[in-house]
Amino acid sequence: MISELSTHLEGQLVAVHPTYDAAFDAFAPAALHGDPQARQRWAVEKVRQAAVASGRLGLQAHATFSGALAWPFFYPWPPHNQPLLDEAFAELARRWRPLLDLFDEQGVDVCYEIHPGEDLHDGVTFERFLALVDNHPRCNMLYDPSHLHLQQMDYLTYIDIYHARIKAFHVKDAEFRRNGRNGVYGGYQALAAAGRAFPLSRRRGRSTSKGCSVS
Repeated sequence: MISELSTHLEGQLVAVHPTYDAAFDAFAPAALHGDPQARQRWAVEKVRQAAVASGRLGLQAHATFSGALAWPFFYPWPPHNQPLLDEAFAELARRWRPLLDLFDEQGVDVCYEIHPGEDLHDGVTFERFLALVDNHPRCNMLYDPSHLHLQQMDYLTYIDIYHARIKAFHVKDAEFRRNGRNGVYGGYQALAAAGRAFPLSRRRGRSTSKGCSVS
């Protein structure tokens, strides 16, 4: 059975900081490479199509990424430029609000995967975004504890705080391997060498109130 559709790559392209334009061009058709505005329009249309398809399939949840306009500034040094961050989140909300409204018309929850590299990467950033979309009822979370664990967060207390907004989940093993050479930021190494490890057997699960599929 289909538990939900996913637009992770398209959601990422709804909001891209120019720093990442070259890297994220790979997620869009070649004809759009080098044209960030056209790439964004394409991504928004794909998310819109997914909203309508989800409604027609009778699904209750949709998995996606938020995209990122503020991620280059995630570390608080140099000290954060708060007006810049305020505008980044305000723009993120402006881009997603019409999409949230469309999903609402279809009776489908938007489940943002809380994930490093996205503006919505922990509870604080989700709360900030949620306030800017006026606590939209379709603004929800995809819970993947691996991404919280690798940020050294308490992923169980996270459920206590946000359970009402968790409408989908991923399941896979993860561990944080401490060493004396690098930490959570990884030293610009490939993921597997950066002090973080995923076992070779990766299990991903997704659930809505209608059921669960694992692949």
